[in-house]
Amino acid sequence: MARLLFPILALTFMVGMCCAVSSKKDRKEVLAEKVSQLTKWAQKRPVIKLNNDQFKEYLRTQPRNYSIIMMATALSSKHKCSICKQAADEFYAAASSYQNSDAASNALFFAMADYDSAPGVFQTLQLQTVPVFYHFPAKTGKKNRLDQYDMGRFGFSGESLAKWVLERTGVQFKVVRPPNYMALLGGLLGVTVVLVIVYFKRKSVEQLVSRHNCAVFSLFIILLMLSGQMWNQIRGAPMAQTDPNTGKVSYISGSGQFQFIAESYIIMGMCILHLLLCQPPHSPVVD
Repeated sequence: MARLLFPILALTFMVGMCCAVSSKKDRKEVLAEKVSQLTKWAQKRPVIKLNNDQFKEYLRTQPRNYSIIMMATALSSKHKCSICKQAADEFYAAASSYQNSDAASNALFFAMADYDSAPGVFQTLQLQTVPVFYHFPAKTGKKNRLDQYDMGRFGFSGESLAKWVLERTGVQFKVVRPPNYMALLGGLLGVTVVLVIVYFKRKSVEQLVSRHNCAVFSLFIILLMLSGQMWNQIRGAPMAQTDPNTGKVSYISGSGQFQFIAESYIIMGMCILHLLLCQPPHSPVVD
């Protein structure tokens, strides 16, 4: 019996070593196949469209030696998400700029999960609002709150997304946009028209620039600033937000660091109403 014990143990050890080597080899093969498939998709389009199974396989399952920036959204018009289309355009701008830059590699990919084609993603992540941007790092571990992009603070411009990608992955690239020739042409045409009118209607312009008209214009600018219109332009705020699960439209943001365009219109209307209803008493005329 003692003579048989040593061969049995040796055989068991060798079988275990063979299984470990085979498992390690299979792991490398699986990883190579995943990276190869993601690279093929990225070469066809800068943003990879995900379904439920692809999300589980490429973002939630090991092995994984790559990072993925994913946007969860609801682009269908039935969801009434006005911000989703704008945010998707900025996301595509950032992804295209990365794909065409020297920083592009098989270590970082951009992906998108739409509510209609991947509802399981929203259930897994327990999402109630869209759009949302996530960073799925190569190494899984304790969740980091910074891996979810704070759109309320930084907006959703391509430049802001690129800066966040740099912070989370160390990959740096510049967002390149095609020149908008129509906007430039429209601006030059508008300036030309204004200059021609000023030249031929000088007397009318002098009557237009009166103290009363200047006061009305100044008051209008003040109301614009108080209501947050400048903030809307800088942050790229949406008109409103729609919950993709319930379809409920929110016109007032629940965050103290974010607002919607509709919310700023409401504030402006309240300011105008206050001016109309609460006029100060006339001061007595002193001789």
